[in-house]
Amino acid sequence: MNLLVVQPDELCPPGHLADWLPPFQVCRAYGGDPVPENADGLSGLIVLGGLPGVHDADRVPWLTPIKTLLADAVRQEVPTLGICLGHQLLADALGGTVISRPHGQNSRVLGPVWTAEAALDPVVGPGLDLGSARLPAVAWNADTVAVPPAGAIELARSDDGDLLSFRIGRSAWGVQWHPEASYGIVKGWYEAQCRAGTARPELERGLAEIRAAETEMYAAWRPLALAFAALATGSHEPAC
Repeated sequence: MNLLVVQPDELCPPGHLADWLPPFQVCRAYGGDPVPENADGLSGLIVLGGLPGVHDADRVPWLTPIKTLLADAVRQEVPTLGICLGHQLLADALGGTVISRPHGQNSRVLGPVWTAEAALDPVVGPGLDLGSARLPAVAWNADTVAVPPAGAIELARSDDGDLLSFRIGRSAWGVQWHPEASYGIVKGWYEAQCRAGTARPELERGLAEIRAAETEMYAAWRPLALAFAALATGSHEPAC
């Protein structure tokens, strides 16, 4: 097994994924690790979040090779998961459109509103009861996927209309929320914005929500990680 996690930003480590997944390699792109040119030999690929935006390749040069890697992973049907920025990079790499959120930065605990397709999905479906209360999720993003790639299956939206999850092809998923993020990780994002002078009162309120829901969110998103790991290890084939 050769599962690769690409980390575009120092402040966005794998977090809970280290608890849930088999051993994986981490490509710290922000630190100068070379991003593979293609997905040859990979059993799975995860791209994490980060402060840069999809359109910041002029000042963040490793974003372009990450998009190239994502596109090749989809072409080769390597199990692929994009988280937050990774979700947006996946959409952009395949012809979707990413824009600044019309409502401004999201910084809260949200509950994805699932589509009917989500219950049958091999990654987001396990443990998902569409009739139950919405699962809590960490949202901390200033951009959103306005138009998904052609052929993508929408799996979830937010209560204010953002596309939160999609599947493209047989083996690639994007999720806008952060299943991997602990309270400590999110606190680091908040503190970074405080240092940069971009923190607002609603960010502090969102941080408090995330702290209160941390245990519940850990339990909620463990099944997603385990289902993805099963695909990456070949334990079962995609059902879609």
